[in-house]
Amino acid sequence: MMGPVRTAFYEPYPMGLGGNFLTQRLILERLDRERFHPIVVAPMEGAALERFRAMGVECVVLPPPGALGRYGQALLRAGPLAKLKSAADLVRYNFRVWRFLRERGIEVIYSNCVRAQMCVGVGARLAGVPSLLYVKGELANPIIDRICFVLASKILFFAPHNRDDRYPLLVRWFSRKIDILRIGMDPALIHEVEGRDHSALRRELGIDPDSLNVAVLAQLYRPKGQHFALEALARLAGEFPRLKLYLVGDHVVDEYRSYKGELEALADKLGIAERVVFTGWRKDALEIASLMDFIVHPSLAEGFGRAVLESMALGKPVIASAVGGLREAIQDGENGCLVVPGDVEALARRWRQLLSDPGLRARLGQEARRTVFSRYLVDDKVARLAGIWAEMARGCGACAA
Repeated sequence: MMGPVRTAFYEPYPMGLGGNFLTQRLILERLDRERFHPIVVAPMEGAALERFRAMGVECVVLPPPGALGRYGQALLRAGPLAKLKSAADLVRYNFRVWRFLRERGIEVIYSNCVRAQMCVGVGARLAGVPSLLYVKGELANPIIDRICFVLASKILFFAPHNRDDRYPLLVRWFSRKIDILRIGMDPALIHEVEGRDHSALRRELGIDPDSLNVAVLAQLYRPKGQHFALEALARLAGEFPRLKLYLVGDHVVDEYRSYKGELEALADKLGIAERVVFTGWRKDALEIASLMDFIVHPSLAEGFGRAVLESMALGKPVIASAVGGLREAIQDGENGCLVVPGDVEALARRWRQLLSDPGLRARLGQEARRTVFSRYLVDDKVARLAGIWAEMARGCGACAA
C-alpha cells in the first residue's frame, strides 16, 4: 500500500499571519493526514511557522541567497546589475529547492502565489515534481507571470475575473492546466466569533454601540487603499459627528513601515485624527469586524480578500473596490457595494448611503451572509484541492505542462 503523498507547501511570507497564513492554515487543518504528508517550506522563520508547528506540521527553512529575502517589490525596483545578480541568486535557490525535493521524496509542491512559484518552479522541474500555482493576487509583471505560467504544472485562480483580467491569449494557450477554485471560509470560526462576549473588546478599543463604526481590515500597505478611506471619512465627518474608523492591521514587512506614518499625517491634515483608531495587528480582527456597522475594503488590487468574505459571513455589508474575485462575491446593491478603485467620491457616496439607512445595512448584510454560506465554504474546496494534488502526484496527463 502506498504511503501518504509527500506535499510541500512553499510559504514565502512566514513573517505574518495574514491572508496567506489563514488560507494555508485552513487547508492544513482539514488535510487528510492518512492521504497526505504536508511539509511547509519557507525562506525564513516567522510567526506562521510557529503556528504550523503547533498544529503538528513539519516546517523547513531554506534561507535564500543575496537579496532574495527582500520584500515590498524591492527587487523589481533595483537597477539592472542588481536584477541580474538576483536572477542568478534565484537560480541558485532553485537548485537548493531541487536538492530538498529529491532528498525528501516530495511528490507535489504547492505555491500559493507568483513569488512562491518563482522560488520553486525551476527546482520542481529539475526534480520532476509537479507544481501547483494558486494565483491569489493580481498578475502584474508580464515577464514573471509568463515564466510562472510555463513552470507550473497546474494553475488555479480564485474566480473567472482573476483569470481573465490579464493575458487572454496566454490563458487560452495553457487552458488545459488552468482551472478555478474559489476561496473557502470556515463557518465554525464565524459561529465562534458570534458567540463570544465582546464587552472587554469594546472597552479596550472604545467601540461605542451608539456610534457609527466602520473598519478596514487589511495590511497597512498603500495598494490596500487605507488613504482612500481617510479621504472619504473626511468628506463625511461633518454630517456624521459620531462616525469612527478603525484601521485593523499592521505593515508586516519593513518595506511598508512608512505607510502608517503617511496615514497618520494624512488624518492630521484632514482634521479627522480623533476619528481614526489604528489597532495594529490583531488576532481578534474578526471580533472587531463583528462590532462594526459595516466594512470598507478600498484596495487597488486584490486576489479575493479573505477579510471581506469573513466580514460578509458575519452579516456585515461591505463596500469594496471592484477588483479581483470581489467582483464575483459582491453583487452591487444586492449583497454589498462595489466602487471603482481609487474613486474617493464614489466611496464617500456609498458610505453616506449605508450610514443614513440602517435598513439597507441590514438587508445587504443578510444577503452577504447568505452568499458566503451557500457558495464559499472551505471543506469542499480542500477536498477538491486534495483530489488535484493526488492526480498530480500520480502523474495525471491533464496536469502535465
